[in-house]
Amino acid sequence: MNNKKIKHLLLSCSLILLSLLTGCDNTDYKARIQKENDRNNPNGNRAICLYVNNLKSDMYPYTIQYLEGEINPEDPYDKIKQNKRLNLKLSLYAKEGLFTEELVGYDGDKPLYRYNLTDEGRKYLDKRWAGTNFCFGRVVVEKILEVDNQWKDKPMVIFSYHMDNVPNWIKNPEIYRLYPGYGSMEAAVTGNELAEGIHYYSKKSDGTLRLRVGVSGKYVL
Repeated sequence: MNNKKIKHLLLSCSLILLSLLTGCDNTDYKARIQKENDRNNPNGNRAICLYVNNLKSDMYPYTIQYLEGEINPEDPYDKIKQNKRLNLKLSLYAKEGLFTEELVGYDGDKPLYRYNLTDEGRKYLDKRWAGTNFCFGRVVVEKILEVDNQWKDKPMVIFSYHMDNVPNWIKNPEIYRLYPGYGSMEAAVTGNELAEGIHYYSKKSDGTLRLRVGVSGKYVL
């Protein structure tokens, strides 16, 4: 046996041993993750859903109110803070054409505005959750960045992506910064850089993977 054949045999044995030690994963994650996102978002218009407020469609037109007073330290829900947040959201989304805004009076020296959903707003309205929620976008996978197998039978795949079907209203930083809990929001909606997403899997008894948590359909409060 010549040296070339010996080197080839040693290399083959090393690769086999490595696969036995680390586990062999030949999954095409890029194609799989794209398919999973598209299956969860077949129309390409609800990769991200944003909670606007707890008002149902039949509660419009809605006139804002102002809450004041002491905050009960035993109440985990800060009603005053959430009321201010609601008024701000309605105002910002109205500037982007998703609500009408009409001045109808004053509470002391504070203006009272009445809001109603526009036809444009209804285009993005999602009815899967209670209240008013606007959805948009399609995830397009760019590259697999890492396959993390540190948790036994629960691989985690990190990938970069850009987003299609992004409406102009969400590109307003005053709006997307209202949702700091979704770290990739700015990158996803502005397109200035690629966003990063994670899909979490678990291995079934037959060794195949089951998606536990994905990116599309993300509901952001």
